[in-house]
Amino acid sequence: FCRQMSNSALISIANNRPNLTCFRLCILEPRAPDYLTSEPLDTGFGAIVDHCKGLQRLSLSGLLTDRVFEYIGKHAKKLEMLSIAFAGDSDLGLHHVLSGCDSLRKLEIRDCPFGDKALLANVSKLETMRSLWMSSCAVR
Repeated sequence: FCRQMSNSALISIANNRPNLTCFRLCILEPRAPDYLTSEPLDTGFGAIVDHCKGLQRLSLSGLLTDRVFEYIGKHAKKLEMLSIAFAGDSDLGLHHVLSGCDSLRKLEIRDCPFGDKALLANVSKLETMRSLWMSSCAVR
């Protein structure tokens, strides 16, 4: 748990700890941006999933756009569990994760704009998952 985070700090973690298999970051204020630049934390978390090739578990928080979920879908091929809260812009973010993360078995989503469109577009992926939990999302 922390009060603030920066993309540069996340990039430093990614560069210095490429063997991470589990990364959990809970920023106390939902949707908190990079405290140095006020930018989303997409670049920093993108570096985590790009450099940490063996990453299996990831919990994200902070100001995150659909761009970070594109990075996750593209680079986090061994990711088995993903936990997201207060993040993303649209169903496109969830679509990137579901269509790109081949090993994903458990997905926890809270207070995100994700909904039916991404779920229905990725039904075959849902059949291979062990657990999907969504709360306060745009599911109808």
